[in-house]
Amino acid sequence: MLLRRLATSVLRRGANDGSALAAVRAEIAHELSSSHASSSPPSLQSQDISDFSAVSDASRGQEVLLRRRDASEEVLVSALLAPLRFEGDEPLPRDALMKIFVSKPGLKPVLRFDCRAFADEGDGGAADYDVTAVCYHSIAGDAGEDKYEGPEFRDLDPRLQVALKGHLVTRGVNSKLASSLVHHLIKKEHWQYVNWLKTLEEMFSKDQ
Repeated sequence: MLLRRLATSVLRRGANDGSALAAVRAEIAHELSSSHASSSPPSLQSQDISDFSAVSDASRGQEVLLRRRDASEEVLVSALLAPLRFEGDEPLPRDALMKIFVSKPGLKPVLRFDCRAFADEGDGGAADYDVTAVCYHSIAGDAGEDKYEGPEFRDLDPRLQVALKGHLVTRGVNSKLASSLVHHLIKKEHWQYVNWLKTLEEMFSKDQ
């Protein structure tokens, strides 16, 4: 998805509806030629998310919410793409931001892990994730600036950092799940972008 290419094309040709229509159509053609092209919104497959089930994955929404629950514990995973970053005119590989909530029925507090999932260079690369913060709340989402949420994760003893990530891995939040979420979110955003372009094309076409 190269929004900068679309903007540059419009500016080069002049800011009128005719040139905008041509630029939008060129962008649609480019995106449809990519490996992510699809006429229908992508869906998470059960084999890609292990023991988790999809709670929310709206085709026009940005967030994916997964749940893994048994009699003793509930794990919620919220994921969405990190903002697009560029190096010069080239977009960098997309990361996904994840929040994982681990709770015990009837018990407090709720343990929250903030994580960043990253894909290897190139399309189809495997992904892994880093834990960036760990804190707990009396209930999910109960946070505030006046509440101590623990030290910076990077300042923890390395052995504790490894153990805390291992706590997530044993609950199914592993590199396979991170990879599935990154690639799914990229495909979904691509589908959303193409549909957004098609709406623009329809609007500009009416003025011709």
